[in-house]
Amino acid sequence: MNDQGNTANPRLISLRWRFLWVLVGVIGLFSAGMMLSVLFSLHSSEVADERLLDVEATQTQSSLMRRWDYYRDLIDSQSRDPQLINLMTRGSSVALQEWVASRRALLPHTVGLALLSAQGELYGDAVELGVGSNCLSYLRQVEPAVLAPVHRNTPGREHVDQVALVRNADGVILGKIFLGVRLTQLQRVIDDSTQPGHAITLFDSAGLPIVSSGRLHGKVVETNMPLTAMGWSLKVEAPVQRLSPGGWLQILAGVMTLVSVLVFLVVVVLKMRGPVLQDINLALEALGCLTRNEAAPPIKTRYIEFAPVTENINRIAQQLHDQREQLATLSLTDSLTDLPNRRAFEIQFPHMLGLADRGHAIALVLLDVDHFKSINDKLGHAAGDQALVALAKTLKALTRSSDMTSRLAGDEFTVLLSGLDNPGVEVWYQRLADHFRGELRATGLQVDNTISAGQTWLQSMAGDSIGKALARADYALYQAKARGRGQLVLDEAVRDNSEG
Repeated sequence: MNDQGNTANPRLISLRWRFLWVLVGVIGLFSAGMMLSVLFSLHSSEVADERLLDVEATQTQSSLMRRWDYYRDLIDSQSRDPQLINLMTRGSSVALQEWVASRRALLPHTVGLALLSAQGELYGDAVELGVGSNCLSYLRQVEPAVLAPVHRNTPGREHVDQVALVRNADGVILGKIFLGVRLTQLQRVIDDSTQPGHAITLFDSAGLPIVSSGRLHGKVVETNMPLTAMGWSLKVEAPVQRLSPGGWLQILAGVMTLVSVLVFLVVVVLKMRGPVLQDINLALEALGCLTRNEAAPPIKTRYIEFAPVTENINRIAQQLHDQREQLATLSLTDSLTDLPNRRAFEIQFPHMLGLADRGHAIALVLLDVDHFKSINDKLGHAAGDQALVALAKTLKALTRSSDMTSRLAGDEFTVLLSGLDNPGVEVWYQRLADHFRGELRATGLQVDNTISAGQTWLQSMAGDSIGKALARADYALYQAKARGRGQLVLDEAVRDNSEG
């Protein structure tokens, strides 16, 4: 029993679908690459934005601290002024007020400048000095809080307090010096530090905004940074950008690349499709010719990969063509005499009958060797074959290309002669008989056998056929045998018709 796996037909694969799957695969690979590229671009953009945001926050923090430290250093230097220490040790209240007035004129962008004694007494009028009640309460603390208080009570006088202790050489606290710095100084720093499209807000220790710049809506990315010296915090915000301009350019480049590759693939496939289909059609045409027993045209290909296949098909086609010709020759040729056989005679006869129908004189001669059986009986079948070959050589020598000679069976031969009349056929027969005797002598056979022949003329296609013509010629041959053999006899019925 054959294995089922060996007899099952293999599953056919569609090249068209395979090509479509290749295109889908290419599109998928490019799309996946583009998606990864976009994701990488988004991630890189987010990292870059966060880094830039951190840099912006750091720079803003540095700018704020520089401005804060400027006023911090300013008040610290004033608290260490020898003149102030001397006045607070031995001077009068009026002298201290004059000192404050002289220094206040030199300090830009401040709300107020004031001195307090160690007991919390304010030197001068609070209103004139720009010291509010909240500021005064803060100043009278034994140790001012580390956190810098922000005062927003009076519009136009928003400020932040800075306080420093005044000490003598022994470190004894003599009093305090107060400086109110306008928030506009901090606002200016925030405005200068804010990048276009960003927002910066400075918060106090309570989480309330001190100053801000810019306002954003929607999703934002932010970074927070503490200002430890003041107890404040800084928040820098930027809008969430899904994709940077570079990312969009990257996507555009990917799309253009994908489209270019697809167009290239389609063009290549279309360019290849014609020659490939042409090669396939040529192969199919050649195979069709082989199935119809026709000569197959040679297949030529433009692709080196198809060359072995086309060479094999051409070789097989040529071999089959040669075999068919050989088989055709063998099927139409008598193997002993190398003359056309009865089948060849039957194939050629309609053509000769058509010539007769169009007015050409076509004579059918049926002949055989007289007493041929005696040759086989006395000398053997080999001698009989030699006699037949001698007759075949004679017929080949005395027939023209327009005539046809064939061996029907045994020692019976037919000849279709064209373009001769009755005397011409008689002359031809006499030459045939003489030539045959010479061929017999050439073969070494010591026999004197003669040839008997019966002749008839082909008539019209409507009134004649191969059977009728052979019957008339056979009857004429019988008459030749009856009259003594070694002669040619014309069918009497045809003779009478021709004479009438």
